[in-house]
Amino acid sequence: MDDESITPTIVVGDVLTLAVSRFGKKGDPIMVHKGFIIFLKDFKDVAVRLNRMIEIKITKVLPNFAFAERTKNEKD
Repeated sequence: MDDESITPTIVVGDVLTLAVSRFGKKGDPIMVHKGFIIFLKDFKDVAVRLNRMIEIKITKVLPNFAFAERTKNEKD
């Protein structure tokens, strides 16, 4: 069985604190949790830097990656 997709280690609603590891082609911060890629959306009002720890909430999980938003209690 040649399944190249990664089994998600997260589900919608999970709250995690992760470091920004890099930025995507469109400038979205990218985080990684147990090998699973997470794109941070809705980050316009926060200073996002590499290695900055940010508390996020998972909003959508797809077979190979997920999307998240900052939690409301995130401090700048």
